[in-house]
Amino acid sequence: MAANEPALFSTDWTGSLIEQAQAMLIEARDGVITPEIGLQAAAIAIAFGISWLLRAPVRTGFERAFGWRFMSRVNTSARDLVLSLVTPVLAFTLLSLTRVGFDEAGLGSFAINLAASLTGAWVLIRILTAFIAEPFWSRTAATLIWIVAALNIVGLLGPLMALLASVGFDVGDSRISLLTVVRAAILLAVLYWLASRLSKLLAARVEQVPTLTPSARLLITKSVQIALLVVVVAAALSIAGVDLAALTIFSGAVGLGIGFGLQKIFSNLISGLILLMDRSIKPGDVITLEETYGRVNALGMRFASVVTRDGLEHLIPNEEFITTKVINWSFSDEAVRIKKPVGVAYSTDVPHAMKVVVEAASSVERVLAKPETRCLLRGFGDNSIDLEVRFWIADPQQGVNNVSSEVLLAIWKAFQAEGIQFPFPQRDVHLDAHGPLRVQIEKGEA
Repeated sequence: MAANEPALFSTDWTGSLIEQAQAMLIEARDGVITPEIGLQAAAIAIAFGISWLLRAPVRTGFERAFGWRFMSRVNTSARDLVLSLVTPVLAFTLLSLTRVGFDEAGLGSFAINLAASLTGAWVLIRILTAFIAEPFWSRTAATLIWIVAALNIVGLLGPLMALLASVGFDVGDSRISLLTVVRAAILLAVLYWLASRLSKLLAARVEQVPTLTPSARLLITKSVQIALLVVVVAAALSIAGVDLAALTIFSGAVGLGIGFGLQKIFSNLISGLILLMDRSIKPGDVITLEETYGRVNALGMRFASVVTRDGLEHLIPNEEFITTKVINWSFSDEAVRIKKPVGVAYSTDVPHAMKVVVEAASSVERVLAKPETRCLLRGFGDNSIDLEVRFWIADPQQGVNNVSSEVLLAIWKAFQAEGIQFPFPQRDVHLDAHGPLRVQIEKGEA
């Protein structure tokens, strides 16, 4: 390796880190039982004891303060968080003051510094986990804070960061190291969490605007989420020290991957944006897509959730709504017309039967009075006179087949009451009456 070539893994920092850890272990072993450590342990116990004694009156004072009128807007979660932090904050404050006193007196304060650092980490973890509702991210944040606090306490945080900074490679004029990657990952996680919280707050605000349609609300929300995600990634890389211009060499590979491996995903994303902008499909619409009939429950960037009358939730890719014929029962108007065939026997008084059909269909609760229900004569079949009832409903999301069943059942009851017969298959057989009818029975072979 050339003298001026940067090393991928520097052994100097590794040796320094190991030597410092060994020295600290020896120092801790030799100085565990000393009068100075005993004095610090007593001071730590006194600090925790005083904080425990002050816990009750301080909590009472905060509870009374939360009862004031201008504090009524503070929600219950914030109050519980403040009250739960009383003991650790008191302990951290007393330990910090004790450490200052020991330093001013010229006494060692290693144990006190250790206790104060752990208590501060406890406070920070309690605050962060209160804002993070997801258990996985809450545990991850707590673990990282404890690790950083422990490394800082024993003095290994600086050497470890130097070791991570020494492992990496150069990209153009910038250097990407393990420290850069770790720092970018942590910043990305924190900024992504903040962006998700901000997008949820904005979505709640947008939902309260009555002048916006559901599609417009969803379009605004998704657009803000995408914009925040782009800003978060760029900000995390920039803060971590990554030169964004140096990443342009990867743009060709990313574009190639999108063109081949991710084309379906991006096709669904673009289709979702089109659906949100042209509002052809929106949440609450009743649609029929091939064999699927149901209500659009939610419309996302990649797929739409359609709930059928059976309670099944179909996740349909957005591309299907662009490339496939879709029946939207409530696109421009929720009122839809349903047509059902009705047959009567040839001996029926057809005008009277048509009147009975209209009255029976109109008696169903979900059938609209306007537009009016109509019955048409469609033709003369082999066995029946073919009628067709046409009626309107305004709530297709409540189902179409069920209201059709109710209408047909009402027509059947009305026909039974009026003595109108339904047709049945029949055939006429004509015999030649001018000559005798010869009947011959042939015996089959045994």
